[in-house]
Amino acid sequence: MGGNPLLKLIAVDWFKVDKATDKIALHPKSLAQSDAGKNLPFILVINLEIPAKPNYSLVLYYAAERPVRKDSLLEKFADGTDQFRDARFKLIPSIVEGYWMVKRAVGTKACLLGKAVTCKYFRQDNFLEDQDRELPIGSKQSYI
Repeated sequence: MGGNPLLKLIAVDWFKVDKATDKIALHPKSLAQSDAGKNLPFILVINLEIPAKPNYSLVLYYAAERPVRKDSLLEKFADGTDQFRDARFKLIPSIVEGYWMVKRAVGTKACLLGKAVTCKYFRQDNFLEDQDRELPIGSKQSYI
């Protein structure tokens, strides 16, 4: 068993937009721009874009309760290169409640997200945004 998580999920947004949205963490209504968000030591913003007409974005906000330790893996991830991040950022799917067939189809095998889809990273102030474009949906899912 591992220890306590370094980051805690603190908010989720679901946006319907006409076109892909870069740097969602800079939007005035983003949690990262709120007074509460600005007082957090570090926020990881994950923007999962689902291509459709219109586009949808699922934005997850994970926060640290204390400053990120120097020379920690999290600090290296937050301040590292895109190649470093792409080689380490994994998505582990999980269906907690649902039909057996859906759970089996989704599975629980980890996927290096940066190898499966185009990831763009944006680091500023106390946050890092990971923007994942072109998430495969429908029959394309097998490619993740």
